[in-house]
Amino acid sequence: MPEPTSPTPTPTPDRLSLRWAFILLASVVAGLLAGLLTYAQSGNWPASLLAALGASGAALVSLPLLL
Repeated sequence: MPEPTSPTPTPTPDRLSLRWAFILLASVVAGLLAGLLTYAQSGNWPASLLAALGASGAALVSLPLLL
């Protein structure tokens, strides 16, 4: 009688590295800060949304080069 074998484990998906988690969090914080400051200065929510998206995108592009 053959020995029972354990099933082969399925590979787990790769997790987000700590470096990329920090980069994404920093870009969200930069976007929120830019959006809130723009809204506090002008009171115009479309302009604050545009500033938040721009700052978040710029941080997401530039931070991987710096870290």
